[in-house]
Amino acid sequence: MKLSEYAKKAGVSYKTAHRWWKAGQLKGYQIQATGTIIVDTDEPVESEPVALIYARVSSAEAKPNLERQATRLSDYATARGYRIYKVV
Repeated sequence: MKLSEYAKKAGVSYKTAHRWWKAGQLKGYQIQATGTIIVDTDEPVESEPVALIYARVSSAEAKPNLERQATRLSDYATARGYRIYKVV
């Protein structure tokens, strides 16, 4: 399949898929005449939704709200089926 199709199915941008191909993380070849990259893959590509939780407060007095905010955002992402990558 073409690299652009692979990127769509994987849920990543074309630039990310191209970077993976250049780094050797994807097996495939490039057609010399057109420059099209063909990815060799027999397995279906499935992406898992991932969330990075970012919480902040505007002042030191509001710091107690920070944990509640992070918890609320984490609960929301989990309810939507996202895997929590990191909480910042």
